[in-house]
Amino acid sequence: MKFNKSILLTIGVALVVGAAVGALLFGNKAPQTQEESHQHEVDENGLWTCSMHPQVRQPESGSCPFCGMDLIPLANGDSGDPTILKMSNAAMQLANIETAIIGSSEKTTPIRLNGKIKVDDRLVNLQTTHFEGRVEELYKGFEGDVVTKGEKVASIYSPELVTAQEELIAAKKLADTNPVLLEAARKKLHHWKLSMDQIMEIEKSNEPLRNFDLLSDYTGVVTKKVVNNGTHLHEGGGLVEITDLTSLWAVFEVYERDLNNISLGQKVSFKTSRDNEQYAGVVSFISPNVDPNTRVVEVRADVRNRGLKLKPDMFIETSISPNSVSALVVPKSAVLWTGKRSIVYVKIPNESSFQLREVVLGDAIGNAYLIEEGLKAGDEVVTNGAFTLDAESQLKGNNSMMNPLSPTVAPEKVIFEEIDLPEPKDLSDKAGAIFQEQIGALSIEYIALKDAMVAGDGSTIRKIGVSVRNALNRVESPSQNEEVNAYWGSLKEPMRQSLELIAKTGDRDAQRLEFINLSKALINALKAFGTSSESPFYVQYCPMANNNTGATWISREEEIINPYFGDVMLNCGNVEEVINPNN
Repeated sequence: MKFNKSILLTIGVALVVGAAVGALLFGNKAPQTQEESHQHEVDENGLWTCSMHPQVRQPESGSCPFCGMDLIPLANGDSGDPTILKMSNAAMQLANIETAIIGSSEKTTPIRLNGKIKVDDRLVNLQTTHFEGRVEELYKGFEGDVVTKGEKVASIYSPELVTAQEELIAAKKLADTNPVLLEAARKKLHHWKLSMDQIMEIEKSNEPLRNFDLLSDYTGVVTKKVVNNGTHLHEGGGLVEITDLTSLWAVFEVYERDLNNISLGQKVSFKTSRDNEQYAGVVSFISPNVDPNTRVVEVRADVRNRGLKLKPDMFIETSISPNSVSALVVPKSAVLWTGKRSIVYVKIPNESSFQLREVVLGDAIGNAYLIEEGLKAGDEVVTNGAFTLDAESQLKGNNSMMNPLSPTVAPEKVIFEEIDLPEPKDLSDKAGAIFQEQIGALSIEYIALKDAMVAGDGSTIRKIGVSVRNALNRVESPSQNEEVNAYWGSLKEPMRQSLELIAKTGDRDAQRLEFINLSKALINALKAFGTSSESPFYVQYCPMANNNTGATWISREEEIINPYFGDVMLNCGNVEEVINPNN
């Protein structure tokens, strides 16, 4: 097969031209796009972070201040704020995110209270005999028996009463000549609670009664039997306990948080488990004590027991309307609760972003919580899908339910700087005993902070840091000696700055870094001024702390318990020096 030379030449020229044009148009496009894309990712937020410590945010590359690893560019789309999570619209739909705008609401949900019916202690009476004797027969001999005033309770044989009746009969015969004697005999029997009718009957019969019927002094129900037939009684001895059940107590158990809604004189209505009939009462007593076991307060209401339908020990329940208070409420589904912390995700207006907020919860009202701190009216909170958002935040290294809030390190470059302190001088003779006691008290608070550093809970460290800061503020100027005051001032200020940062942040790693400067300054203070403590302080050293530059701390025990690494390297370090009392 023969080819025309002109055709071959034309094809060759076309290939050369096409290759040249393709190289010109597309030769550098792919690498340039990758470079520009990478450059755009860095320039968009201008921040660098650490893969092991995502809370680090710095405006330029370098090393992580916590672990020393090289920083990497912050991922494209990251806001730089560890409390904010960005999501695409597709991701939001997939996660089924739902939100609601919250506002103030009146706290009107009734407070449910449970309780019991109890007898009114003021209406419990003991029926007694007013003379010595023996119970021959007990007419009211079982609990629950109804008694009316003046009704026979028991038959009693009393030798004293028989003698007194014989004296009355004899005095009656001498009434014309000695009326005073008759009156005295009558008064003696009346003193023993015999009625005038009984006394007149004895006088008419002219025979003493051997067994005397004791009449009830009260109306009510027998709630306790004290004696049996044949029991011998002294004067004033009790026979039965009679309780008036026409008035009772409704006793409710009220939790401390609900006490503000209860007041003396308040009307309450309640019902029993027996029926749905409503009973009314008035609050007459609020106990001044809280039960240490149940943490409830006893509230008592007086109740009229019409028809004796209410029985002691009946269970009752009531609902009390709380005082009307305007409060901010949020649905329960919006709150993620860990026991110590409660968080809510809030949608940022006009963005597909959500911010984590720590909130302080108040009382539960139905399917909602009162919000005391952390939100404001008009915030749009996530009511469905909050757990999904939190899981995504954890994967991205942002703050989350399990990762407490810590200050954002951006955009300024924040790097821990270890302080340089002058060498301590022996100023213990000039410091004074009072100042040494204050330094000792400060050291005790410091030891508690050291132990918290070992445990590694940022929230606990922050709270104890406040206590150490308060102890530092209580240390007064040591003396009139200028040298002592000047050296103490050079130590107190760096300690104060470190404690301010420890008490401000919940980031454990940042707190441990500030603990380095606090320890250095306190060690110098103990060396220079001494302490009134009876036991020595051990200055301990870990060469791997502070990015392998080493750091010291103080302990009361010789055993190494490392506050900079905790469980990771609990026993890393050695005792560098011992500071003895009054050094």
